[in-house]
Amino acid sequence: MKKAMKKLIAALLAVAMVCAMAIPAFATVNISKHTFEAYQIFAGDFSGGNLSNVIWGTNVTDSASFLTALKADNSAYDACNAAKDVAKVLSDHHDFANAFAKIAANHVTGTPAASGTGSVILPRAGYYLIVDTTAVADKHDAKNLSLLKVSGATTVTPEVKTDIPTLQKKVQDKNDSTGAPTDWQDSADYDIDDTIPYKLTATLGELDNYNTYYVKFVDTMTNLTYVTGSATVQIDNGTPLTPSQYNLTWDANSKTLEIEITNVKALGAGNSSVITVEYNATLDSSAAIGSAGNPNCAYLVFSNNPNGAGTGKTPEDKNIVFTYKVDANKVDPEGNSLPGAAFELWKKVKDPSGTETWVSKGIMNAHKESDGTYTIDNAAVTNFEWKGIDDGDYKLVEVVTPAGYNTMDVLFFTVTATHDEEAADPKLLTLTGNTFSGDVSSGILTSQIENNRGTTLPGTGGIGTTIFYVIGGGLMVAAAILLITKKRMENR
Repeated sequence: MKKAMKKLIAALLAVAMVCAMAIPAFATVNISKHTFEAYQIFAGDFSGGNLSNVIWGTNVTDSASFLTALKADNSAYDACNAAKDVAKVLSDHHDFANAFAKIAANHVTGTPAASGTGSVILPRAGYYLIVDTTAVADKHDAKNLSLLKVSGATTVTPEVKTDIPTLQKKVQDKNDSTGAPTDWQDSADYDIDDTIPYKLTATLGELDNYNTYYVKFVDTMTNLTYVTGSATVQIDNGTPLTPSQYNLTWDANSKTLEIEITNVKALGAGNSSVITVEYNATLDSSAAIGSAGNPNCAYLVFSNNPNGAGTGKTPEDKNIVFTYKVDANKVDPEGNSLPGAAFELWKKVKDPSGTETWVSKGIMNAHKESDGTYTIDNAAVTNFEWKGIDDGDYKLVEVVTPAGYNTMDVLFFTVTATHDEEAADPKLLTLTGNTFSGDVSSGILTSQIENNRGTTLPGTGGIGTTIFYVIGGGLMVAAAILLITKKRMENR
């Protein structure tokens, strides 16, 4: 009998090792801050590393209910009627350890045999269920799977690691004038009303310890509007999920997009699965200009208690979209403000086929008539602004010219900006525009647009008619002299 019990204790110790080692090392937490409770499942005599005379522990007050639950879970327990029978099954099937721990967690009762933070002092010999009771709701943490431990009176320090997923949010940038998109990154710049692609990537850890696994993407935007119907959700780059397999909500007031999957395991997710969400949003007219940018943050809510209900959340991941403003001031050759002008700003756009077109970014201080002419709106205006533009090639065209001045040549310029593409808190670094000087903080590109005066040509009543008067008068004098001379000769 003693030899058999030695074999049993060795097996139970192996079970304890299996439980401890089953926790994956996906993300580590400070175990010294976790609280634990120990519940005695089996009791017995512990001596020389052996547990003999196995009976139900003090925390199993309803062994019949416990046995019923075990038998319902696994037919291997069908012949069990006592504690020693269950222990024998566990010794024969080490892979039952995790399932046994979960069932035991729902059937231990009463005051725990011991509790502690970072470690637990077991008061007497027995086979214990050690439960992580850390309050981790809405924290960047997760509970540990319940552990099984065979021991005499001793201090137990659980050597475990929690299984916490990660989340990344990325944005894709694009220069409209070159047509070249970037890889997924942490910053971008766009025009107001542009469509912006976003990608959320959740990397899960070990799911074997969970019966079900819940995830919810929470994405809070600033000055963006979700494009209805644009979202796609995939698990491990497989076939996109159908809208009926997840819950999507968009709150236009709080600018929050949520995508909830109640059980990713039921949809095929497993250990280390990757769930991706891609969607589009448009940049609102209220977008912030310059270095303040339009930050957007996302985090993942996830199951964090393999023994029951409970959720945690990942740290927020941030990226940002920048946009700028063109500010043109109309002046005369002396640098004085010059009213009476109107302008139209155009942007060069290249489509996927490589075809280039110029797209109007708006006429300032005039409106176009049906015959193609322009009518000025306010003859006193001297400043012209186009808010919400990004990098690319532009041209500024004067569509109404101040009276007495020459229409300026079309002004071509290129807006160039750099910003952190891979950073926890992306920043706008540079902003230039050829003849336009860029200010990073305000995001404004400024230039003085000069008109030259026209050339004055001769007109009626000027020197032209004076010449005719002089010549005419001279001819009349000459004719009079010739007439007088002729008469004098005749009289002789």
